[in-house]
Amino acid sequence: MAKVDLLIPYIEGEMIIAKKTISKEFPLKQGYTYQSFSNQFQQPMIDLCKELKYSIDLETMIQKDRNTFKEHCILVCKDNELIGFTGLYKDEEGCLYLAYLAVKENHQRQGIAKAMVTKICMQFDRIKGKFPLYAKVNAQSYIAIMLLARLEFTPFLGATNDKTEEESQKDWTQITEILKEKTKEGL
Repeated sequence: MAKVDLLIPYIEGEMIIAKKTISKEFPLKQGYTYQSFSNQFQQPMIDLCKELKYSIDLETMIQKDRNTFKEHCILVCKDNELIGFTGLYKDEEGCLYLAYLAVKENHQRQGIAKAMVTKICMQFDRIKGKFPLYAKVNAQSYIAIMLLARLEFTPFLGATNDKTEEESQKDWTQITEILKEKTKEGL
């Protein structure tokens, strides 16, 4: 997604979407193609995270669980160049969640993020299990939060491994105020 806004406080939250909510994959525009994760894309993915000022340590995540990246990472390329990626990652309990979403700045506003998220949600729906899909977000990536909300992800206000229910609700109150302010600014 867009470069993170470092002027915004870093406030983590989780969003949630029920299985089978997204029933149609949004297509990529002509010229863009999906690719599977492979070693050749590892450094371009890391570089893209740095370019967008993401705070995730993608290199460590890949080293820790390369198989999850091979199974649950979606990459978009144009003319063999990495343009964007998203994917599912396992938490400490082994549950999958949407952990990252990145698109090069000069390719944003082309529907790439929307296409990748709808594709990964439909992939998640094919995994056996009854649990919904969670997405880890932070206020500095408010554009990603807005996209996920348009796709029917909603704030998760319950307790998590890291937060009490009250902390989640407090954080989402702050994130919502940031979203309202950014919406007024025309984003």
